[in-house]
Amino acid sequence: MKNILKLLWLSYFLIASLLSFADSPEHIVVRGKVTCQKKAVENVAVSDGTAVVLTNSNGEYEIQSLSDRKFVYYSLPSGYNSPQKNGIPVFYQKIDSRNSSQHIDFELAKEPLSQEKHVFVVWADPQVSEEGEFPLLQKVTTDVNETLKSYSVPKHAICVGDLVFDKPFLFRNYKEMISQLNIPFYQVIGNHDKDYSERSNELSENSFTEAFGPTHYSYNVGKIHYIVLDDVFYYGYSYLYMGYLDENQLQWLESDLKLIRPGQTVVISLHIPTKYGDSENPENHTKLLRNSLMNNKAFYKIIEQYNIHIMAGHSHTQWNTTISDNILEHTHSAASASWWQGEIGQDGTPQGYTVYEVNGDSLSWYFKGVGMSKDEQFKLYRSEDGKSIIANVYNYDQEWNVYVFENNNFVSKMERYWGEDPQAKIQYQPGKNKKYSWLSVGMTNHLFKATLKDQTSKVSVLVIDRFGNKYAKDL
Repeated sequence: MKNILKLLWLSYFLIASLLSFADSPEHIVVRGKVTCQKKAVENVAVSDGTAVVLTNSNGEYEIQSLSDRKFVYYSLPSGYNSPQKNGIPVFYQKIDSRNSSQHIDFELAKEPLSQEKHVFVVWADPQVSEEGEFPLLQKVTTDVNETLKSYSVPKHAICVGDLVFDKPFLFRNYKEMISQLNIPFYQVIGNHDKDYSERSNELSENSFTEAFGPTHYSYNVGKIHYIVLDDVFYYGYSYLYMGYLDENQLQWLESDLKLIRPGQTVVISLHIPTKYGDSENPENHTKLLRNSLMNNKAFYKIIEQYNIHIMAGHSHTQWNTTISDNILEHTHSAASASWWQGEIGQDGTPQGYTVYEVNGDSLSWYFKGVGMSKDEQFKLYRSEDGKSIIANVYNYDQEWNVYVFENNNFVSKMERYWGEDPQAKIQYQPGKNKKYSWLSVGMTNHLFKATLKDQTSKVSVLVIDRFGNKYAKDL
């Protein structure tokens, strides 16, 4: 009897081992060449999403990969462009999981203009829920196109997630829309771009990767290194997710950054902000999980040697957070404003996007409201009792200053406070919206107030941004 039991246990472990082996990814070798006009391009980083290798003097690379990897792709070197299809840069090719040895080549195109100066646009959360909303997105696209026409330097764009609103079949329409811009348009996966009917985070990304390729990658333009990450981690049924970077991405990020010098400017785009507003102590733990990067300290440690700009979305509100002396996070309000239910966001910021101007390794930027001049950077209100003036300064950060004048005489620097934008408070009353009953005004930290000395005086407000640009309005 004991021998029979031993045999049964041995059989069990043998079968378990075989099943484990059968489920394990198989070893794959991917070789290829990176060329431009049939000439080898050396020192191009090539990756399967985990390993990162460089092309040799003949433009050749070899990656020891696994059959569970979806793509092999390169980090676009400065001075070059990738082929485009429907507005999407095609810097990747699928790995054939059935082929243990395969050859994948890439052809680059030379950028005719100097990239020392270039421009990129960031928009967030277009979040289209139905085909009938694409004419609304068309207005934003047209506005971006008109803005970019004023620049004679290389241009590209980044969407920091939530391209659609839980409708992956609309990716096709989205690509048709952005292709009108005729520029490289890089996409970040957002929580509403995942399929939450799937059983795991990995499977939830399939529709997105089929349409747009890898969810983490990098590219270079001029002296700037750009990185895209996926920080939305689906961990349960019925729409449970959190801000989280898995170990595979963290290791890939370390490998990617080793190829650039410390101190270089790096732009990192992801969907969920790495920090929850001005505080990491929201009202409840669920909000912290869903609205910030839970392992942000590990992330900050990896990027601490570089000059970092983090581009995020998700919140449908605009704010900037200084993480450290060399890390600034830009959280972008939505291209859809409030889910296409009005032309302002829950924080009162107009529907719009942000334009970033690059000169060498430095960035400057401004918010651009749809249908508005670039000089429209704030709006003014009188308080209900008429005793105070309120300013909503959309893209404020700690380097900005806001001053109030009465009858052209300086009165004071305005005081910043947390509060609700008066217009948004009226427009987005809880339960008022017919399509989304949950839509309501949100709190914001870019409001300013000052008590007036004379309520009958002419009131002026002067706003000076971190670059010395001045914006003035009378009320």
